[in-house]
Amino acid sequence: MLQTFLPYVVVAAVVALFFAFCCLILLKNSDKETESAHGRQRHRTNHYNEAEHEDSVQKEYESELKESAKEALVSQSQDADKTISLEKTQVFPKHKIRTTHSTVDDNEKTRLFTKEEFTSVQDEEHPAMEDTESFRGPGFRMEPEPEIHDSITDPAELEEYFVRHFLNRYGSVTRTVAQDARTVTHYLISNLPVTSPREACDTLNHIMVQEALQNAQRTYVMMPDDIVLGMVKDAFNDVAMGSRSETRTILAYDSLKAMPRMEMTHFRSLALLLLFHYSRNTGNVNARALREYTQKYITPFISMPLPDEYSGYQQLEYLYCISLENKEVPFGQILRDSYPLVFSFRGCMKSELTSVYPHWRPGMLTESLYNSYYKLAVVDDSMLSRYFDEYEIDDYATRSKLTALMHSRPVTYDRQEMHHTLERIDKDLAVMQDIWDSSMLRKSSLTLMGMYIARIYIREAIGEDFDLSHWM
Repeated sequence: MLQTFLPYVVVAAVVALFFAFCCLILLKNSDKETESAHGRQRHRTNHYNEAEHEDSVQKEYESELKESAKEALVSQSQDADKTISLEKTQVFPKHKIRTTHSTVDDNEKTRLFTKEEFTSVQDEEHPAMEDTESFRGPGFRMEPEPEIHDSITDPAELEEYFVRHFLNRYGSVTRTVAQDARTVTHYLISNLPVTSPREACDTLNHIMVQEALQNAQRTYVMMPDDIVLGMVKDAFNDVAMGSRSETRTILAYDSLKAMPRMEMTHFRSLALLLLFHYSRNTGNVNARALREYTQKYITPFISMPLPDEYSGYQQLEYLYCISLENKEVPFGQILRDSYPLVFSFRGCMKSELTSVYPHWRPGMLTESLYNSYYKLAVVDDSMLSRYFDEYEIDDYATRSKLTALMHSRPVTYDRQEMHHTLERIDKDLAVMQDIWDSSMLRKSSLTLMGMYIARIYIREAIGEDFDLSHWM
């Protein structure tokens, strides 16, 4: 009987155990849900507490902002001493910095001022200078505004205005500068080639003329020299009396702008370039004439300093006075090109000349620079026709034979031989060769403005005028 029901008992026991195990699992899940509910409730409570705390902090921050704004307004109304003390280094709380940034942003917004407000602010910040004793200079008063006149017919009155205007352009001037400015201004105005004071005033009132006058004043004040005074007078007259469409007027105007940035050494180098590159003396037919030419035209310029190597000539190129070329031209070659029948050919024997033309008169022949030869008293072939006409040598065959004799003994260029030849003529001529060949003169050529400045410098320095109409 027991054996019959034993399998059923085992099955019932297994079912009971399974049921008990399921109940245990369900009870554990229920406990976890309860704990989770309690946790969510605690989280909600903490969140509400934090929100309330943030609201209170925000209110406190807003109250601090209002207080800081009041403090900023009060600080703006304090006097200058208080402001100076506040400029010391301070540490501000973060909320004050935010308030300050906000105030700056407001001030940076575009505002419209009336003319009265703008004028009043200017008057407060910049009081009239003539009302301030500390700004009054010795002998002249300041010019806060330009002088506007209806009509002036007295050049002396304009002269006073021009002197005062020039001195007032600089923060500090010495009595020497003031005297030099008055000297050059009076000299320029008094030497204007005009017929009446009214014409002088009309000329001086032109803006271009006044700019030229200011540059002339600046040039002489920086180089107070009699030669410079004459140079600025010549250039100023060319501007004042010339037409704006003329090349000479523009060259004179630009030269006065460049001359304040130049030195006497620059003027000498320009003069030498003009003498040897763009002019020649047709009377230099023998050693005696070349010696006189050297003493008059060369010695005065090489006896004083010339520009420093390269930097001085680079400055002249920057001022558009010269052009630095890639090709070098030695001094001896320049003499050969300018005076070919003097330096490039030895000449011929006197017996050869007599066999062609026996009627030689004094002055027709001259001694050659080479050995004991003779030559016609001309410097190049272009002078031969004039020479034959002057001495009435009309026969064509005679002219041709004499010309052939002049070219019969060419001289190959050799620098050392040329140096010995020049030294026999004059030592300064040999010195000129050394200076030329060792400096940037050998690579320089003049511009139109360089020619103009060299011309007025030579005229004032040695009293010789050059005709530059061919280039101008």
